[in-house]
Amino acid sequence: MATEIAERLMSAQEFLEWECAQPYQHELIDNRVYDMTGATPSHNLINLDLAFALKSRLYRKGCQIYGMNIQVQVDLAATFTYPDVVVVCGEPRFRHETSLPMLENPTLLFEILSPSTERIDRNRKRELYLRIPSLAGYFLVAQDRPLIEAYMRNADDWRLRIFSGMDATLVIPTPDCKIPLSEIYQQVSFSEA
Repeated sequence: MATEIAERLMSAQEFLEWECAQPYQHELIDNRVYDMTGATPSHNLINLDLAFALKSRLYRKGCQIYGMNIQVQVDLAATFTYPDVVVVCGEPRFRHETSLPMLENPTLLFEILSPSTERIDRNRKRELYLRIPSLAGYFLVAQDRPLIEAYMRNADDWRLRIFSGMDATLVIPTPDCKIPLSEIYQQVSFSEA
């Protein structure tokens, strides 16, 4: 969850060396460094329930589920991010050139939206994520209502599907997975979110 205001410009190599020495996480998007912000209680509840729901359904299918502390290599030259939930089906590939290993082959990426991150998650990150060859789906997860926008790969193009309401079920074709939104949002009080 990166704030929208870029703090500084850095090359990929400068960023990777600098990031290893920082007490807090940062993202590099188009060579711009973004501070990672703190998460709301609703964000944390959604994150944990989503990761648990994915793990319970995908573990036996050869997939690994990572929380928000896994760095993803979006492109080698200028963009490294920390999505909220990452799924890798098959053997994960990590770069180990620095003390922070970076995942190269995500299958699914989930970003939980907040007012400080929504614009960049919805626009630039989406544009960059959809270029990752291994990616089968990118999901924007609202925290103020039960709503997930799913960009899913369909052969050579991307399709947007929207899943809305506590009675809806998130359907992910690759890998085959169905999760009721009521399970993802079960602990969230929307009046507080």
